[in-house]
Amino acid sequence: MTGKVINRREQRKEHTRAALEEAALELFAQRGFDDTTVEEIAAAAGVSVRTFFRYFSSKQHVLFGDVAHRRLADLRTALAARPPGESPLASVRAVLEAGDLTGADELAQIRARLRLVEAQPTLLQTYLLISEELRQQVAWFVGERCGVPPAHPYPLLVAAAAQGAWDTALWSWAAGLSPDLAGTRRAAFDQLTAGLTDQP
Repeated sequence: MTGKVINRREQRKEHTRAALEEAALELFAQRGFDDTTVEEIAAAAGVSVRTFFRYFSSKQHVLFGDVAHRRLADLRTALAARPPGESPLASVRAVLEAGDLTGADELAQIRARLRLVEAQPTLLQTYLLISEELRQQVAWFVGERCGVPPAHPYPLLVAAAAQGAWDTALWSWAAGLSPDLAGTRRAAFDQLTAGLTDQP
């Protein structure tokens, strides 16, 4: 019985979080990011302002929501779980492929967010912070596996390739130039790492 109660509670939390993200994206698109208040987002989602801040620390946070933050956490966990004897480059490639966006709902959310960033350049900083966190996580992992500092050229190169492949594929896809987001990301990563060895 306790498990069912916990599951219902988690489902309600997910529903509330999704409602807040959906309301925020609609209002940002209609009124603009700067002209939308937290109070308006909460009201549109049918919750209190206090509830909004239980889920999100700011409007910037709700812009990419847990879609990005959850994926970064998943990336960190997946990298740590790769076999110890596997080359760092192979590990990064496998984890990126496993995490490629394929779900229609998630893709639609990402596209809506990117359109907002394109329309309102002041939001670009939020996207860049997430992109930089991806780069740092990959550099830290590769450095650990190779026994070198994360600031060593090799971890930085692999991390830059991961970040660059993601950015290239995402913005090309958002512009309608690359219909296959996952395929474009894989091709970009392969091209960017073609000259890298498996170890420093």
